[in-house]
Amino acid sequence: MSLLVLLSSFLELMLGITLLALWRLNPRHEHVRLWGRSAILLGMGLALGVGMAPVVGPGPAFDVLAGLASAAVMTSLYQLMKGSALYRRRAWSGRFWAGLLVAMSVAIAGLALQHKPWGVAFAGAVLCLGNLVCARWIGWTPRRAERVMSLLFVASAAVHATGPLLHPLSQSSITHASGLIVQTLLSLTLIIVAAAGAQREARDQALRFTRLAEHSLQGLAVMRDHRLLYANPAALQMFGFPSLAHARQSDVLQEMVLPEQAPTARERHARVMTDPDARIEWEGPRLTQDGRQLYLRGLSSQMIWDGQPAELIVMLDETARHEALEALTRQALFDELTGLPNRNHAVQSLERLTAAGTPLLLLSADVDRFQLINETLGPEFGDRLLHALGQRLLAHMRHSPHPSSVSRLGEDQFLLLVEGLEAPAQAEILARKLLEATRLPLRLDEQELTVHLSVGLALSPRDGRDAATLLRAAESAMHRAKQIPGSAFALFDPQLDRRASSMLQAEQLLDKAVRAREFQLVYQPKFHCGSRQLSGFEALVRWQRPDGQRISPADFIPAAERTGQILALGELIIDIALQQIRQWHQQGQVLPVAINVSPVQFTHPRFADRLLERLAQSGLPRGLLEIEITESAAMTELDEVLRQLEQLGAAGVPCAMDDFGTGQSSLTMLRKLPIRTLKLDRSMVEPLPRPEAAAIVEATCALGRSLNLEIVAEGVETEEQAAALERLGATHLQGYLLGRPLEPAAATALLQHRGEDRPRQTPAVH
Repeated sequence: MSLLVLLSSFLELMLGITLLALWRLNPRHEHVRLWGRSAILLGMGLALGVGMAPVVGPGPAFDVLAGLASAAVMTSLYQLMKGSALYRRRAWSGRFWAGLLVAMSVAIAGLALQHKPWGVAFAGAVLCLGNLVCARWIGWTPRRAERVMSLLFVASAAVHATGPLLHPLSQSSITHASGLIVQTLLSLTLIIVAAAGAQREARDQALRFTRLAEHSLQGLAVMRDHRLLYANPAALQMFGFPSLAHARQSDVLQEMVLPEQAPTARERHARVMTDPDARIEWEGPRLTQDGRQLYLRGLSSQMIWDGQPAELIVMLDETARHEALEALTRQALFDELTGLPNRNHAVQSLERLTAAGTPLLLLSADVDRFQLINETLGPEFGDRLLHALGQRLLAHMRHSPHPSSVSRLGEDQFLLLVEGLEAPAQAEILARKLLEATRLPLRLDEQELTVHLSVGLALSPRDGRDAATLLRAAESAMHRAKQIPGSAFALFDPQLDRRASSMLQAEQLLDKAVRAREFQLVYQPKFHCGSRQLSGFEALVRWQRPDGQRISPADFIPAAERTGQILALGELIIDIALQQIRQWHQQGQVLPVAINVSPVQFTHPRFADRLLERLAQSGLPRGLLEIEITESAAMTELDEVLRQLEQLGAAGVPCAMDDFGTGQSSLTMLRKLPIRTLKLDRSMVEPLPRPEAAAIVEATCALGRSLNLEIVAEGVETEEQAAALERLGATHLQGYLLGRPLEPAAATALLQHRGEDRPRQTPAVH
């Protein structure tokens, strides 16, 4: 019998070790570890309590062994029950069950000290109930192994219950034999259930990851020795392969990797294959099956595929983003019209070279009388001329023995940078050759045009050691060259700094003038088409110096925008306009007044808020003040302009697009902008009533009507122009024919006589 018990103990130990080994394969299955511990503890309890009893015999040693055996069996039951509860994902109160089993163990020991059969019988009852609880928790499920496990828990309960009935100390051979069979079968069943659960979870996990891979938008590929082992649908679609079998026939390194990228790809693959912890991020171009170029961002790492290391590549198609970034970079650093580097690019290059202390020559070249070319031949011809001139400058500088570059700084200004030149004599020789090359006529279609350049020269380090100083020196020299008739160049002269000081002084005067309110508004009337009745005014700012000198807006507005003083000046203009409107409103004269707003003002995030606050304080109807913004400003600052115009429009402040026809606005932009009025630029009005000009105006008016916009024609100077505009669909006229800019008193008088058939002519304000 002892041999049978020891055999049973050994089997339990082995089965418990097997369960622990299974748990090590998947440590997340805590119930497997608990079942393994239970089997080992049960084997130890059987060995100590039943197997060693005949050897030790009655006495203190026997009592100690019995106590240890009882503790091992109770702990085994605790582990078995906890494992069954966790297997079924039941709530487990460790404190409750541990306390209960400890109490049972104490009771068993107390009973055994009084009368051993009582202790054995009570222990059998506890074990019986514990196994029945496990059977209840496992339940009768569709899975055969779980049903068998429930039956074996019941059978184990029966063995523990009948043991004391067959022998007072539960030492019947029937009990030991049946216990050996049942416990062995139960442990084997636990092993089967644990293995089946692990297999089922592994299968589910494999299926889950397969579905993730198959439905992922990221491309996944597995490679070994640059041969494709697996690719998910996203990767196949990315490279244009109809199937995985077709893709496996390709040589990835030869067909999809650009030659200059191949060494890096080989090095990355070799590193991943030898380092299990490698995670290498990369990005770069790749080729599709049909030769298209992609731009991918990827992550390479090692995985085991069919028992051997392989490279797992996770890929994102960044082609669209990369192209967008390249376009933005090109837009930020290159001129769209000429394809040359723009001012940003030129300044960056200049800053880099001056920081390195490289001697260099800077040439600022400006086209003389370019505005005349634009006005005479049209802006499209002017654009083509600038493109052709830029290409000629570029071709000429390619023959320079020194590293050089050509950039377009602005409207008709180019910047040439020549490295390694610091002698004025060398600079003058290069400038003469440049002017000789540009004196040859430029041929555009059937027309030839001679271009004259004014070129300013600045040398580093002689004239400046940083980009800003050199640019300022070259600009100053260029303005000096403009004073020389025809194509000319001029070296920077330190005396030109005095002119810069004068400009600074003028800017300071402008600041003082704003604070002293030296500005006033004049009002150019607008009239309804057809009736020629007064419909409103446009407020125009004038600077009247205390000494009587009047400064043109063409001079002080750019200076104000350049220095940021346009914000304070704009607020002053709004205040003056609101005061005048309030005065007219109190006199019962109600007509809207439009004010021009600089694009710099729209860059202030609270421009619309502050304007609405002033209107609220004035108590005037918001429709009496109209905001005009130029077409080019709307295009340049579209997002910010759109946001603030929408805010103003929603508050009832009408908005107009001024100088329409001078920019490149699109129909989509016109539809988006919350404007009520479209003002035709005088360049569209001046050619009227010529048929080609009339066709453009008529189309523009039709567009305005479709968008429910009023059409105001500016620069109307002849009756023929006015009649043509009325016939073509304009709604309002503005110009010297009907009314020049008026002082406030004259504008008030005109308001009082607005019922007359035609406006009275009043003295012009220049």
